[in-house]
Amino acid sequence: MTVTATLTTLLAGPALAAPAPTPVTPSSAAPKPAAGAKTKAPASIKAADAAPMTAKAAEALAVDDGLPTSEEEKVRAANEIGVEADSEWLSQTDRNFVFKIWQNSENYALIRVAAELALGADNATVEDVCKEFILKGIFDAKLADDAKKISDEAAAREARDLKRAAYAAAGVALDTTGRMLTLSERDVVIEIWTKAAGARVKAAAVAVINGTAAQQHEFLATGVMAAAEQDVQDAIKAAEDAGAAEQARLAREGSMKAAAAILGIVADPGKLAMTDDNFVRWIWELVDTDENRIEIRAAAERALRSSDAAVWRAFIDTGMREADRRDLVRELAEREAADRAAVQSIRTKAQADGNDNIVTAATQALWGDALFVSDFIRVGQYRVAPDAANRPSAKQWQWSNGNSGLCLAADAESVTDGKQLVQTTCSYDNEKYRWIGMRVYNTGGQYRIINAWDRSKCVSLADKTGGGGANGVNFVIRKCDGGADQFFYYTKQGDNYVWTNELTNKAITVLNASKVAGAATITYDVNNGTNQQWAPVNTKLVTGAELSEAKFLHSTFGHTLRLQSDGNVVVSKGPRAVWATNTTTGTRFVNQRDGNLVLYTAAGAAIWSSKTYGQGPSTLKLQNDGNLVLYRNDTGAAIWSTDLWDRAITSVLNNKCVTAPSFTQGVQLEMRPCNGGNTQKFMFKDSFISFGGMCIDVDHSGTANGTKVQMWGCNNGVAQKWLFYSDGTIRNPNSGKCLDIPNSNTADGVKLDIWTCGTGNNHKWK
Repeated sequence: MTVTATLTTLLAGPALAAPAPTPVTPSSAAPKPAAGAKTKAPASIKAADAAPMTAKAAEALAVDDGLPTSEEEKVRAANEIGVEADSEWLSQTDRNFVFKIWQNSENYALIRVAAELALGADNATVEDVCKEFILKGIFDAKLADDAKKISDEAAAREARDLKRAAYAAAGVALDTTGRMLTLSERDVVIEIWTKAAGARVKAAAVAVINGTAAQQHEFLATGVMAAAEQDVQDAIKAAEDAGAAEQARLAREGSMKAAAAILGIVADPGKLAMTDDNFVRWIWELVDTDENRIEIRAAAERALRSSDAAVWRAFIDTGMREADRRDLVRELAEREAADRAAVQSIRTKAQADGNDNIVTAATQALWGDALFVSDFIRVGQYRVAPDAANRPSAKQWQWSNGNSGLCLAADAESVTDGKQLVQTTCSYDNEKYRWIGMRVYNTGGQYRIINAWDRSKCVSLADKTGGGGANGVNFVIRKCDGGADQFFYYTKQGDNYVWTNELTNKAITVLNASKVAGAATITYDVNNGTNQQWAPVNTKLVTGAELSEAKFLHSTFGHTLRLQSDGNVVVSKGPRAVWATNTTTGTRFVNQRDGNLVLYTAAGAAIWSSKTYGQGPSTLKLQNDGNLVLYRNDTGAAIWSTDLWDRAITSVLNNKCVTAPSFTQGVQLEMRPCNGGNTQKFMFKDSFISFGGMCIDVDHSGTANGTKVQMWGCNNGVAQKWLFYSDGTIRNPNSGKCLDIPNSNTADGVKLDIWTCGTGNNHKWK
């Protein structure tokens, strides 16, 4: 069981009773640290000696070094329960160390339960689970323990305040020992029934003595005050015969009692005999240093600064109650602001730690109301699926339609609620076109498709009811609200995904199998047609992302990084491979947080790496020039690349560029002013590979002077082989001739051929 699952169990409800753990004697079967267990793995990884990883370690993106915890890590863990770990503690295996934590954590209920859950793991994983507990779980559980203690104390204080206010409203004085505040709510009701003077208060109390706990609580919270006010009204009515003066006295004393009761105080006869201004002064002095009564203090001070008796009376009759309400509103606003700051802090830390799903969940929480924010802090942050559970993998991807090659996006790049989802020309660096296939917590295969640019927005149905199950309901973007229309599951067709809406059981489908940008996406019966298939594509692998379920990176200009089914990672321009890892069993190509780019087998063995360990976090980008580059996130420095990119071929003669007039087979190359366009960009890998998958070719593999140089489909033939020479010439080995500008002609549009190599600048290139 993971630490996240442990905390979820603790926070969502009472933990199941578990048998007391017992220590385990280390044996030859127990995991043992390898030689040099306290040292980090070297930056470089060799395929020949890369140690196999467990499936669990592979799932953690190879961050786990596979070794038992260090003494320093055990010391930090023991400190969380106030224990200074000695040699007896530090010599324990991870599992037995967790057992000692369990033995000594009687004052830390949630740490104790989390330890029991870790110790309850099966024998195959218990050491790994206990290691995770030592490294992370005990600290998360300690935070939860602290929060629980604070919450328990707050609840106890609120219970005392409730009882104090109820006694005050009933006119029952508290004892000097405080015993009356420790009674159960039912016993408080009995105390009020036996000691209150008001008939209506007594009647209301006796009515709930044998009632439910909820009825007794409601009596203390509101009923006793309402009954006391009725007693006042009854007394006023009874005194009507005594005249208006007596009525006024009773009304005044009732207001004074009610005002004092707001502070949980019984106004004794001495206070009731005060003049209005002195009563207001007494209230002001009571709250002068109480930071929770700022509004009452300010209202009392304003009344005292007035010489108008009506102002004093208004404060007692209504002003204090209104100020108390303002204090409550302010406290709630301050609590919400603090909660939002806490969620923002959680999001910031998650961004730094690379926990992208926590970033998304926190972003959505901040869009919610105060209760939503509070719930996220209390339980929501622990109910987020790990990034590795996302599809096609962690982080964000664009979805390219298998029929049209166009990408899923909101119409006109809008993220306004209700905007139609369409297919459009892929814009690989535009986050509005990127989506996160985020696993729903604690489900086997339920997902929400969330916009990467605005993480509060989800793929939804225009008709939230599903349109009665009919085909043709439009897909739109809308605020993530947990509606049934926002949940999806997927099936695979080769490397492509078919996303099916759970509410309708129909697939995201491009209308009429259109290949036109702007075509709508609708619900339609699942038939696995290419217009229902979506391929995850990207231009980069951010920290923690990988090629596994997702196979491709694409550049805007036709370059592709592909994790092939044969286990080889290949960069291609058009149909021509230009770089590869030259491996055969790779299944996961991971951009690790430590900065190392690693290819793993299905068994978790590393078989290739960029040897950039310790330089992360980093981002792998397939640039528009075709170069695959790993950049440090903090400095932007390039730390690894394939060192292959598109370049112009420029003449020393006239500084003009070799140009393909079109990408039609047989078109002869010519010279034009350099403009940086696709027709002047070539990648060199034995051949000059052009945009569109065409190569620079000698017509019919000719060897005669004047044979034209043309564009032709790449075929790896001798007519397409070229070499750079140190004298600046570019030569075709088959003919032994040089790429030539005939007669050193500097005019625009002059056609290129091959010619016996000479020393003129018409044969020299840069």
